[in-house]
Amino acid sequence: MHVEDLLRLESLDLTLLWGDRPQLTREITGVTATDLEDPGRFLQRGELVLSGLVWWAPADDEEKAERFVAALAEAGAVALLAGEETHGGVPEVLVEACRRHGIAILSVPVHTSFRAVTDTVYLRQWGDLSRRPAAPYALPENVRAELSRLLAHGTDPDTLLIRAVAHLGTPPAYVLSATGCTIARTPTAPPLPVRRAAEAVKATTTLSVDPDASAYGQWHLHLPEPVETPPRMLH
Repeated sequence: MHVEDLLRLESLDLTLLWGDRPQLTREITGVTATDLEDPGRFLQRGELVLSGLVWWAPADDEEKAERFVAALAEAGAVALLAGEETHGGVPEVLVEACRRHGIAILSVPVHTSFRAVTDTVYLRQWGDLSRRPAAPYALPENVRAELSRLLAHGTDPDTLLIRAVAHLGTPPAYVLSATGCTIARTPTAPPLPVRRAAEAVKATTTLSVDPDASAYGQWHLHLPEPVETPPRMLH
């Protein structure tokens, strides 16, 4: 997905404030929402940056906007999506800073939530990946990298599951043992009695986490509600 693709989506109703062909054809690898004055250390190359501009005030000097955009440019962000709600629009000093640093800037109207933008990007990415025959595991690279880092640091199963489905809006999801024990669940998933969990393991919406494990050693990913997610992403 590229920056220009966002402008074609009537459901988002985004407005281009600045950006030429080179900026609009940049590929999007992920999305980060932030209202930090200096978000650089939390960004990954290729990401869209969503900001409600809470960090900026009309009395601030141009340098504040300059520092914010410079941090985005240094981190390799592809575009800034600035919310209109806080200030009733996007400050011109921010648009000029983006122009100087070569970063596309789009305004997000009040009636479009950041969640809608995030969901659109990730569902489009997973959809694109699921159609590639050479991609057996249809995860965007930044999601795969985050999960790999969490695994390397011994993160608990609850956190891993939450982060794995976060870009789907964190739907109700469980990791269950073969005998119906709940290994992990998302905050939106209510407690599941052992008997119901054991039945859920056999449901069509349940996938084996490790197909090569023994029947009693397997864990299962269970999503009780349908989600708009390519099946290969869940696999």
